[in-house]
Amino acid sequence: MTFDLYVWAGPRDLDVDEAHELIEAWEAAGGDPAQSPFESSTDIGWFHRELTKDLPWLPVTSDAIPNPSKLPIVLSPDNEPPARVIAIRLPRNGADALEEALGEIYGLAVKYDTVVFEPSRGVIRLPHDEMAELAAAEFWPWGAVRTVVAIVIGVAVAVGAWALGIPLLSGGIALFALFMVAIFVASFCVAIRDTLKRRAEGPGSGA
Repeated sequence: MTFDLYVWAGPRDLDVDEAHELIEAWEAAGGDPAQSPFESSTDIGWFHRELTKDLPWLPVTSDAIPNPSKLPIVLSPDNEPPARVIAIRLPRNGADALEEALGEIYGLAVKYDTVVFEPSRGVIRLPHDEMAELAAAEFWPWGAVRTVVAIVIGVAVAVGAWALGIPLLSGGIALFALFMVAIFVASFCVAIRDTLKRRAEGPGSGA
């Protein structure tokens, strides 16, 4: 194949053989990124923009429209045009450049929840799902214990501040403590929901 890595948003249910066949057929037909057999997504447009902005030296081919804006990504309007695929040649001029490129690519893959295909290694990955599964695995048991402790402390602070009865100060502290409790409770509920969902779907459902 022509490139070392291919990034797309969908389809997400391909195995390695299907990904190979899809890309080989596309490249045999000319390899026009705009005619690639992948779903069009603004996530790929944003991925391409960030990748080329952060690593302008990295050889990249895509149907994404280059954006000349000098604004930081966080200040840019949410109107990046969609794209289908990003094909990348990895650097071969040193381990540091390769590590930087892979770190940036997989970091963006987590951020934008994309598929990353490494044809030479025969690997197709969903980095966002992998990170979510890892985070959930690390949550139990000690993350859960810390969350429960934080909830208890937050409730105690809120009750104690309210009991002091100092105008404005007590109310402000109590409200802040209850806000933090709500965040911890929500995080705890999400972790439980995701764990139950993975167990229902069976082993490897998040990969």
